[in-house]
Amino acid sequence: MYASPYAFNGGSLPDQDTGLGLAGGAGWFTGTRKLDALETYVRGPFELLGRQHELVTGVGFSRQRNYYYASSDAVTVADMGNYYNWNGSAPEPNWQAQTKSSDDTVHQRSVYSAARFSLADPLALVAGARYTEWSTGGITSSFSKDKVSPYAGLIYDINDTLSAYVSYTSIFQPQDNRSVNGSYLAPIEGKNYDAGLKSDWFDGRLTASMALFRIEQDNLAQTDGSNKVNGSSDQAYYGAQGVTSRGVELELNGALTDNWQMTFGAARYVAKDAADNRVNSQLPQTSLKWFTRYQLPMLPELALGGGVNWQNGTFADTSGPTGAARVHQGSYPLVNLFGRYQINKQLAVQANVNNLLDKRYYSALSDSYAYGAPRSVSMSVNYNF
Repeated sequence: MYASPYAFNGGSLPDQDTGLGLAGGAGWFTGTRKLDALETYVRGPFELLGRQHELVTGVGFSRQRNYYYASSDAVTVADMGNYYNWNGSAPEPNWQAQTKSSDDTVHQRSVYSAARFSLADPLALVAGARYTEWSTGGITSSFSKDKVSPYAGLIYDINDTLSAYVSYTSIFQPQDNRSVNGSYLAPIEGKNYDAGLKSDWFDGRLTASMALFRIEQDNLAQTDGSNKVNGSSDQAYYGAQGVTSRGVELELNGALTDNWQMTFGAARYVAKDAADNRVNSQLPQTSLKWFTRYQLPMLPELALGGGVNWQNGTFADTSGPTGAARVHQGSYPLVNLFGRYQINKQLAVQANVNNLLDKRYYSALSDSYAYGAPRSVSMSVNYNF
């Protein structure tokens, strides 16, 4: 359950030079969200045509109940004076009586089965299907949808260390994003095509993979400008149609030596809707990650490591004093370091440095913006019983 009184900018923006003119509104929202879920499955081997295969079958159920209440109307907050001198405080409004803004239940039921068939010593077929029923009902909207989602893939072992695969998956993904009027968006539907190579060396201690993918989706949630859900503080969304994503992913991880471990990953994708507009522009299209850990041979109790996460520039379309505006964020790296000392089998102490370069960046882009965490240092003590 949550209770969240808050103040917000109600559309009156401060003058850039004087800092005067900032005013806003306030709201008080309370609510409860309860999720019950159950899933069970069985799996095991079976023989067919003289070869060993594997089968898994399962069922799942979930029910999510949402109750939300809000103030009956917006409460005006007094002019806050010079924004540049504002300390972040606002006068407590005279709160109005709350009314129910949302009362709905989301059900999801599914049954699935998949098998891995050994067609030949170097060739395997994975095939299966999932049947899903999804429904929501309440004061904001009622909607139901069911679908059978098949998937299949072929895996070919080229040699002892390298294998190739191709796969197809039908997409049916319920989502909890809501539109301006408070109704849930329809589930994401589409198709996913995937092909790639996987390899491992030194009995699996070092692995590498490369994948090419194409994803076709309808009803993919996108931020609806600065609109809110049913007068609340929650971001409103709409479902984009005809979204096509194409990309490539690379990954290398494992032990280079007995004391040195490393992970490297790179991804690049492009996503556009049916009108050739970029989708999820607030997310990076290119990202790199690198992490390493080294255990000192002369002092095996001590391990040192760190990593870098880099992403390219992003943007978000929103509104400003002159109307529609686009906010950009350039590319940036985040560098993290750690040191861990194992005092004995049970006790260890670790120090972490996050955002070593103290990069200033937005943690997310939408109709509102918040800076990511600055440089920080932490220490922890772990004891295993």
